[in-house]
Amino acid sequence: MSIRFSVNGFPYEVQAADYAPDTTLNAFLRQHLHLTATKYMCLEGGCGSCVCVIRRRHPVTQEVQSRAANSCLTLLNTCDDAEIMTDEGLGNQQSGYHPIQKRLAQMNGTQCGYCSPGFVMNMYGLLEQHRGQVSMSQVEDAFGGNLCRCTGYRPILDAMKSFAVDSTIEVPPECVDIEDSFELLCPRTGQACKGSCSRPPLADHDDSHWYWPKSLAELFSALGQVGNGDRYILVAGNTAHGVYRRPRDIRHFIDVNMVPELRQTSIEADHLLLGGNVTLTDAMQLFLLAAKRPGFEYCNQLWRHFNLIANVPVRNNGTLAGNISIKKQHSEFPSDVFITFEALDVHVLVYDNPSTQRVMTLLSYLADTSPKLVLGGFILKAYPKDRFLFSSYKILPRAQNVHAYVNAGFLIEWQNIQRRIVHSARICFGNIRPDYVHDDELEQLLPGKDLYDPATVAQIFQQLPASLQPEERPPEASPEYRQILACSLLYKFLLATAPKDRVRERFRSGGLLLERPLSSGNQSFETIKKNYPVTQPVLKLEGLIQCSGEASYMNDLLTSSNAVYCAFVTAKRVGASIEQIDPSAALQCKGVVAFYSARDIPGVNNFLTVTVQTPEVDELFAAGQVKYYDQPLGVIAALSQDVAVYAATLVVVTYARDQRRIFTNINQVLAEKENDRIKLLGKEEKHLPKSPPLAPGDVMGRGILELESQYHFTMEPQTTIVVPLDNIFQVYCATQWMDGTQGAIAHMLGVSVNSIQLNVKRVGGGYGAKVTRCNPVACAAALVASKLKRPARFVQTIESMMESNGKRWACRSDYEFRVRANGSIIMLTNNYYEDAGCNLNESVVDFLTLPALRNVYNLTDSNFRARGSAIVTDAPSSTWCRAPGSAEGIAMTETAMEHIAFSSQLDPADVRLVNLQPGSKMVQLLPRFLATTEYRKRREQINLFNTQNRWRKRGLGLALMSFPLNTSIAYTYPVTVAIYHEDGSVVISHGGIEIGQGVNTKAAQVAAFVLGVPLEQVRVEASNTVSGANSMLTANSMTSEMIGLAVRKACDTLNKRLEPLKQRLGSQATWLQVLQAAYLESVFLIATESYKLGDIPNYNIFGLSLTEVELDILTGNHLIRRVDILEDAGESLNPLIDVGQVEGAFVMGLGYYLTELLIYDRQTGRILTNRTWNYHPPGAKDIPIDFRIELLQKNPNPVGFMRSKATGEPALCLAVGVLFAMQHAIQSARADAGLPREWVRLGAPTTPETVVLNSGSQVEAFALQ
Repeated sequence: MSIRFSVNGFPYEVQAADYAPDTTLNAFLRQHLHLTATKYMCLEGGCGSCVCVIRRRHPVTQEVQSRAANSCLTLLNTCDDAEIMTDEGLGNQQSGYHPIQKRLAQMNGTQCGYCSPGFVMNMYGLLEQHRGQVSMSQVEDAFGGNLCRCTGYRPILDAMKSFAVDSTIEVPPECVDIEDSFELLCPRTGQACKGSCSRPPLADHDDSHWYWPKSLAELFSALGQVGNGDRYILVAGNTAHGVYRRPRDIRHFIDVNMVPELRQTSIEADHLLLGGNVTLTDAMQLFLLAAKRPGFEYCNQLWRHFNLIANVPVRNNGTLAGNISIKKQHSEFPSDVFITFEALDVHVLVYDNPSTQRVMTLLSYLADTSPKLVLGGFILKAYPKDRFLFSSYKILPRAQNVHAYVNAGFLIEWQNIQRRIVHSARICFGNIRPDYVHDDELEQLLPGKDLYDPATVAQIFQQLPASLQPEERPPEASPEYRQILACSLLYKFLLATAPKDRVRERFRSGGLLLERPLSSGNQSFETIKKNYPVTQPVLKLEGLIQCSGEASYMNDLLTSSNAVYCAFVTAKRVGASIEQIDPSAALQCKGVVAFYSARDIPGVNNFLTVTVQTPEVDELFAAGQVKYYDQPLGVIAALSQDVAVYAATLVVVTYARDQRRIFTNINQVLAEKENDRIKLLGKEEKHLPKSPPLAPGDVMGRGILELESQYHFTMEPQTTIVVPLDNIFQVYCATQWMDGTQGAIAHMLGVSVNSIQLNVKRVGGGYGAKVTRCNPVACAAALVASKLKRPARFVQTIESMMESNGKRWACRSDYEFRVRANGSIIMLTNNYYEDAGCNLNESVVDFLTLPALRNVYNLTDSNFRARGSAIVTDAPSSTWCRAPGSAEGIAMTETAMEHIAFSSQLDPADVRLVNLQPGSKMVQLLPRFLATTEYRKRREQINLFNTQNRWRKRGLGLALMSFPLNTSIAYTYPVTVAIYHEDGSVVISHGGIEIGQGVNTKAAQVAAFVLGVPLEQVRVEASNTVSGANSMLTANSMTSEMIGLAVRKACDTLNKRLEPLKQRLGSQATWLQVLQAAYLESVFLIATESYKLGDIPNYNIFGLSLTEVELDILTGNHLIRRVDILEDAGESLNPLIDVGQVEGAFVMGLGYYLTELLIYDRQTGRILTNRTWNYHPPGAKDIPIDFRIELLQKNPNPVGFMRSKATGEPALCLAVGVLFAMQHAIQSARADAGLPREWVRLGAPTTPETVVLNSGSQVEAFALQ
């Protein structure tokens, strides 16, 4: 069978037998058509970087539907007769850019650019689906499945909302309307693919079969080919693979997309029929139509609930029957389709054969074991609204695209139209435990009762907790939280539906879910026209090619067809010694080429170069004792990525029986007094004088702050391609530090450093993850390429990165304070501990945390003592992560200030004011900031709101920052500037890395300014280890300044060489005339310069943030209502870029403090949160609703490069204010609950579970009055 489809207007025909049966559209586009705008990252529909648009004909209506889809989940063999559009086809340099691409670039919606094509295609799919008629709220809702770690989303949402029919977004004049015509050309020249652009098939797939039935009869004919015991799968959207990985032994794939009987829908007077293969998106459209009919008003609520399932591309392709099939196979799956349909007593239509259908309940279908039963449809009954009441709930860890902590559906049938006495009830909860769906006892209790009578309500909440017994199932939330949450949802239902006169006014808002309005932002900054293009808010150089997918990243580079793909084999017994590794089963796997382990390393078994920061060996492959779960112990090389990843699981490892106790966190080590794991590093401050006795009014207190780790979550995976060339290795590595990677590979291979040459065009996000943690992949790929003498490509999967790579240093602070009645500090001590992982490399304890601790306050040797220790745990060695050490140091001191204010019963702003360091810039900034943000007025308004609402609480959190920029590690940053005499254009090559922070754009601005040429004439080339030899790391927010300074030096050198000619030719001579004269006189038009240590001294970056939150005390969910940030950026080299850095860093900080929870198995040390399904960075609807950024004006930095300051990391430190806003809100809830007034320990992350368990809610006390 051949599959015919088109890509970007060009037809293709492929033979299904030529490809592995589970080849995805993503693999085909990237590996066979070389269309690399469609990115590769999570492979489970959770990140959005792979989105393309698919048009296909509906088998029933024959209408052509256009939908965004995750190409990583879409199987190639389901694309028959489809039209596929990728970002390259939408617009490009050759044919002109599409308005979406242009607008996203012009409105500063791209930083590293890796996620940009996915955002563009999701928006294009949305506009095509709705024929261009979308509202701003539809647009803001549509990006739950697109993650961005760089921008903080605000500029992306602005760009996309500007296409809405009700848009109020101001659009730059250079952006044209979407209605404007544009020519659509495919960048490829070819005809139908004849194999020239395809790689040969990688395996013999005769044991797998694909079927494409076009009717129910053909579907059963295909099922008839399935032998007893053979595994088969009915394939529609294949979105289940994003949750549970598909078994490898499936022999029969049956594409059911074109079976019309399974796509039927109808709205009758007494029921709705939804075919089993109706997508969630199509079901939602039908709900909106049905909701206008009597008896089906409840479909509005179904639409709202379904809108919280997964994300737009998944809902576009995932089907109702597919969702229920996951539930049938995995009873623990918290299906929202199931819980809502079961509450509504939806029945299912099933086929035993084409002519025999029967109707059964959902629960009986889940229990039915008939083989080859086909789920044909769902029957939803009419429920007249005067006799029935329905609602459903889904409570999530973040705003969108995540499965429920708990979901629920409630259907009440009234005895009569007075709507008081219950006739029957269906009370359903999900994600409690697999055998618990209905609360049978409540369903028996309620009939005949007045639902809102105080006695009934009391009985409900005395009885419900006993039957709700959630199972412990990490990484799911705790049973305690899920039990309270389930009870809270039923309470919320009662509050929302009871007549107003039966609910106390303060309680009413508890019946509502938090409603998020449209978000908006405001950015204010200054520019200095005489310095243009420096200080000018110009577009990023790479912006347009990032938005069109033409910007290439490491994994987009082509290699010859004999390249191999790599995957790590990892150890699973912490503390045990490896006795034997047997790769024989893996090596017999078809497509596997080789396996290498520690004994195959010709040089040093260390993926780091030895420096002051990395004194210890970090083994590339475990050679003796296993230090942490999933420590790499070898690498598989195979002919495809899938084969390599699978074969890695077949390697058998024998361990010596010397396993020991495992310590996965700081608290375990301290509790067990494991002193050999506690390494005192932070210099102890001078011995303090003895404190005088307590004076009247003095306040004492102590507290603990716990900040867990954070995964960097770069959108581009760790990627390296190594190509043996002549007698060197050409290395294409996503690294932030070429010198470090080059040295590590050379030492590991035992070769000279000049035989390893790196080339880095750009990196798709870094945040510290790619300073040294890119090296395991780089070294392993180099080893494979060296052994096999063929190109090696290593792209780590998200699971492998999260399991094996180091993350942020977790931190614990034990602090004590003694203050006067006005809050001024007499004494503050801080014993802090930071989690090093398995060794002390890249320590932040004394190097980065200690200098940040004093922050903006008058903390001196006489009133402050700090002592820091590194804790060795059984985890990958921790590494630097955006604002490493400084974020924790500032958070510790700010938390102590907040705690002092609480204990002294003073306003947190007043405590900070009284403790500011005299003469500090903050003495002027803080009063100004409090005034412009109306801090005191808003705090009063919030306190009033909190007295009026029992279950909704607001809070305000202030955070101050003095971020110490340490330039003492900036040894050298080389730069070469060349001018071409032919046309006067300029090219720059430098030793920094473009990671989204705009270093290339700023470098070009500086060159244009100093040389006096238009910015369009300056280009920045890829970084490499020849012109960028010995360059220091791109990190610590400082690289743009260092490179800028070196560019200015080089341009000054060139200007000096050209000056005599300019004087001789006179002021009338053009730039080109000067250059041509210079060329003829052999003036050297290339200058190489470098930043050197001391060119820019250390300095501090000041910042303030004010965060306002609203909490739902019953669920723990929150809204960030408003954030104000004032940051001191000196004279910004490019305010657009710097505002983007501030927004992005702050939102990454929100993830750290609110949603990004890492959970480990305490027995084995295995990480349980290892992919997008269970690890949750912020999404587009988690950002502040009102996001205001101001870069401090008229504030040059006297020691900075061109009076600027760094902006990449500091704003992350200001996100700690969200914890103080949470504290403010929670304290009000605790007071209402009658709890004693005491400080609540909130740390990172403070999840909804933390909020609920600390708010004092007693289920037994839930009442309406």
